[in-house]
Amino acid sequence: MVKVAEKTLEIDCTRRTTSEVNKAIYAGLERGQSVMVRNPASRHNLGVGINHPGKVVFDGNVGYFCAGMLKHADVEVRGNCGWSVGEDMMSGSIVVRGNASAAAGAAIRGGILVVHGNAGPRTGISMKGGAIIIGGNVDYMSGFIMQKGVFIICGNTGEALADSMYEGKVYVRGKVAEFGNDAVTAELTAEDKALLRDLLTKYKVAGIPKPTEFTKIVSGKKLYNFNMKDYELWRVAL
Repeated sequence: MVKVAEKTLEIDCTRRTTSEVNKAIYAGLERGQSVMVRNPASRHNLGVGINHPGKVVFDGNVGYFCAGMLKHADVEVRGNCGWSVGEDMMSGSIVVRGNASAAAGAAIRGGILVVHGNAGPRTGISMKGGAIIIGGNVDYMSGFIMQKGVFIICGNTGEALADSMYEGKVYVRGKVAEFGNDAVTAELTAEDKALLRDLLTKYKVAGIPKPTEFTKIVSGKKLYNFNMKDYELWRVAL
């Protein structure tokens, strides 16, 4: 069932295919409407390939790959997410009110992903830009092979945090279970503090903690080029 109001399109996923739901989302945004998606029922691939400005709300839990390849739009999930929410996002924003499973924000290039709860392993894997904010904890190998962007974790981390990262910045408020290969701490600058303050305040994450509560983590750049002296480090990374 699709209800069209002057400014808001309501889509009920019940008895509609995922393809039908997504086509209705695209059409509503193209008409300049906000979109409310009811009864998503943890269905996979909802909101994939959105390429138009506007607001989309999923009123409930969603499955794998929600809002993957997002451009321009602002997406809100009023529930939990399965694997790879926002994978390959280019621009726009995704705000998840609950928790996210594995590989949240995988390979994003732009935009911002905010998860107010916890996120699973490999969050932010192969990040190439944009920003990720996690209000709770992340699991193992988050930030793996990070190449660019900003990754803010307000809770604790699992093992191998930021393993083999090349560029970008990771900020952790809680305890790091284990640093990944070539991940090192660095001093917080005034620019870092301003960035943390602005993003955490804008998205009201984790009670808006103070920037000085975070540890900054960057690449030690030992893995940029192979060197026999670093053979053991490369062997573990590979």
